[in-house]
Amino acid sequence: MFGYILEESIIQFPKVLTSVEISKRLSISYKSARLLKQRIQVFSSHQVEKLRRIYYDDLKETFKDVTLPKVEDGKDIKKHLGKKLYRKIPHTDTAVLYSASQRSNQFRKRFRHGGLTASIYQSDSVGGRQIGTLVSTIATQNGCVFFDSIPDQKANTLGPLIRKTVPYESPLFSDEGYPWLYGIYKKHRAINHQAHSKDKRYKLARNRWSKLSVHNQVAEGNQRLLKSAFSAYCYIKPRYSTLYLNELSFIKSIQAVGMDTLVTAQRKGVVPNVSKIYNLTYNFK
Repeated sequence: MFGYILEESIIQFPKVLTSVEISKRLSISYKSARLLKQRIQVFSSHQVEKLRRIYYDDLKETFKDVTLPKVEDGKDIKKHLGKKLYRKIPHTDTAVLYSASQRSNQFRKRFRHGGLTASIYQSDSVGGRQIGTLVSTIATQNGCVFFDSIPDQKANTLGPLIRKTVPYESPLFSDEGYPWLYGIYKKHRAINHQAHSKDKRYKLARNRWSKLSVHNQVAEGNQRLLKSAFSAYCYIKPRYSTLYLNELSFIKSIQAVGMDTLVTAQRKGVVPNVSKIYNLTYNFK
């Protein structure tokens, strides 16, 4: 049963297999289907860290001798690197799943948090509990993607995730929400989505989405895929979000890397082939 459900999950991607669908396909009880779904999620959580290590080593080897033109030079990065290298550049961004509306806050405004975190937490006057899920995305065009559940967008939270996924030698594209990356990644480039137009007739610039081939649309595209996939679930509590995100990350990444690459890396000792009890990254309440 496990192998069949795993294969169907990979074939049906980006559509996800819910516990109800597993129950109907295998003609088993919902409780048994739920346990099988959990086994898939735990298995994916083990494997996604191995895929992250393979992804890290591949980026380090690919970009170890690659340099980017200076921002002041105004040169196009895609023309400088070529299409093959350009497509391997990782992109990062954050998104919100299951945001908390004012109705869930008893029509009280959220005044403590700002930005995306204002959409996932209730007001302190009604408990301040986390309702939605904040997701960090690191993705490569037609390649691996890693979704991580995070409590906020602080550097101390996002920094370790980016550090263990993207080596210092690799370029990294993002938006203006990561100003602290400039002092860590020398090849980091950001796109300003709020850039104003030089023409007085318009408020925003046309190149606010992509400028000199710098953009984070790969991460945004994967976030759209994530939201479409999670629409099959009614609601997911933040404490379980890591398991669901790891499942989707594994299925998407294994299609790009291939199961043979993962097995070969385990046999050669590149990644450990030891299963560990999976712990949630953060203690969500």
